[in-house]
Amino acid sequence: MATRLRENREGLRILLWRAFPRAMLLTRYIHRFRQVPNLWRPRGFTEHLLVRMLFDRDPRLALFADKLTARAYAKARLGGEEHLPTLYAVVDAADEIRNLALPDRFVMKPNHMSGAYRIVRDATSVQRAELEALAASWLNRSYGVAPYEWAYRGIRPRVLFEELLEHNGVLPIDYNIHCFDGEPRFVRVWRGKFGPEITVITYDTDFRQIPTWLVPSSLRRVREESDPPPNFDRMLEIARKLSEGTDYVRVDLYNVGGRVVFGELTNYPHAGYLRFDPPMWEEIFGAYWPSRHPG
Repeated sequence: MATRLRENREGLRILLWRAFPRAMLLTRYIHRFRQVPNLWRPRGFTEHLLVRMLFDRDPRLALFADKLTARAYAKARLGGEEHLPTLYAVVDAADEIRNLALPDRFVMKPNHMSGAYRIVRDATSVQRAELEALAASWLNRSYGVAPYEWAYRGIRPRVLFEELLEHNGVLPIDYNIHCFDGEPRFVRVWRGKFGPEITVITYDTDFRQIPTWLVPSSLRRVREESDPPPNFDRMLEIARKLSEGTDYVRVDLYNVGGRVVFGELTNYPHAGYLRFDPPMWEEIFGAYWPSRHPG
């Protein structure tokens, strides 16, 4: 009975998001932030993000959201595949995985979703049927409906198999470079993102810590001064090239033993569901966003 109620509730939620996406986005924002957004003259970072989710239909957002077209975009902008992870295979159907030639170590992920992946360190220990079932669940999922993330809605679902990035057996640090009008402004550095001890620290582009955190969050609030990674200037240069001509995009990069590797381009960080502590950083980061009015 309880399971059926949950399923009915989830079904109703999806139906409401499909029927009234903008109303649901506004309702979610007001509930989350306890304020009515200024859609005509947004000031805060999340207000700008909300305006993008409600009104921005720039086709580049869809290009960035699809991991495969984003990869092709990065290759074109950067003049080659030097900064791309090796791509082993792409499949349109789950049963194609059965006879796929794959290396011993790889990452498997859908091109049309955010946050979904499977890390395989020993291909002989994983049943292909298990990977097929996971791929089928991804391929059958319509992403971007709830919450309403327009850029994902027209993507043709596929599953890709990429190089597993590690350095001395450890997954790399994740650098989220937030770029406004083609210029990097701040960097969120995730350490241990796929493990039990996760930390995230915000830095400016001189790699000085900015005292702000996302809330609510169970992550430890760490204050530390640390040296920038090798080739940090090159990372910022790559972020500039990939964000050129956009009002905002988050460029996600890895630095694997000094090798800068492209991760993805993010249009809607945390699906627009993020708050800064202290709150003043909401407007400080929002001021970086180019002035505009919804269309």
